Amino acid sequence: MPAPFPQAKDGSVLKNSPTGFPGFFTKRQPRVVTADVWAFLRQAAVSALPRQDEKAALAFIEQAFEFFEAARNPRMGSRPLLYYYSFLNLAKAFLLIRKVTLAVAIQHGISDPKENVTRRLEFSGQKVRFVKCAHDHSHLFPEFVKGLGTEIHKPRELKVISMLRQIPGIHRTFCKVTGENPSFLPVKHFVLISHGGKIFSRMAVSKSDSDTKATLPVIRGRRAFRKAFSQVLCPKSDELWFESKEVAGIKRGIDTAIRKIATMVGNLGVWSILTAQGYRYYLCSIPPREMLPPLASIYAVMFYLGSITRYKPYDFDRIVSGRFSWLVGEFLSTQPTQFLYGLAGHVAGVDVVRPFATVD
Repeated sequence: MPAPFPQAKDGSVLKNSPTGFPGFFTKRQPRVVTADVWAFLRQAAVSALPRQDEKAALAFIEQAFEFFEAARNPRMGSRPLLYYYSFLNLAKAFLLIRKVTLAVAIQHGISDPKENVTRRLEFSGQKVRFVKCAHDHSHLFPEFVKGLGTEIHKPRELKVISMLRQIPGIHRTFCKVTGENPSFLPVKHFVLISHGGKIFSRMAVSKSDSDTKATLPVIRGRRAFRKAFSQVLCPKSDELWFESKEVAGIKRGIDTAIRKIATMVGNLGVWSILTAQGYRYYLCSIPPREMLPPLASIYAVMFYLGSITRYKPYDFDRIVSGRFSWLVGEFLSTQPTQFLYGLAGHVAGVDVVRPFATVD
């Protein structure tokens, strides 16, 4: 028989735990609650940048806002292109706030491969191509990916359907449309616990959840997961607990300890959905070779749909009227706002959420 799991470690929940952990954490400070995320982004640019860069960042944010607002009104066919140009300008502003000096004539850094033309009507075979970062910061997409904490080390291609698969906000629709099994493990909560001058994280998942049963065996079998987490005995019958390695952290060292744990957990890949109650987090069973940072997946899919809209609008009409119409419609309806608030969280270093009083 396998050895029993060890007892859960003693300790107390860390005081003033960051609400955005592990998805958004720079230092312990209150989450940002705003109904006007654009105003927050403008304030972030003003606060972080010298005058010349501030002017550039504000111009990018203003253009992003105008494209974003315009995308809410036109007919379906023009929305992807408008949203993509909004994302492109948001990415530029984000990188400027992160103190990345962009080339004057910056290129997209992401493209629609020529092979797509021959497979244009087979949506499941469509791809996008990425390049790696240039020394002069002249390719935007790989710089954006790097700003999100990952790096594209060599040019590569990835199927559009693979990127749609790794967007949790549309995953139920994706599974219905494609017939694939779930890829996301819903996390009930991450808790930071203080124990004898050390900090660790405890992750709880629902034992009976069908998505847990489908994805946990794959996720827990990965070396990176075993390196970060160990399962422990759980006193609750319907939960499974996993505890991270301990990191020394007392007084001023607590923020550093949390940051190390957030990086350790983040290296597994942490996906999120902004809900009315804040963010909900997930781990993913998708093969690591296909993974992109969550916001980068949304960006790349929007680029692809925008490319069709711009150069082959009649093909876009066929896509949205065919098998994948529901999936594309859900993506366009839900993911622009998820991208906007998610990017704001990376700018803030904490989770940026909507107030409970906001009613759409």
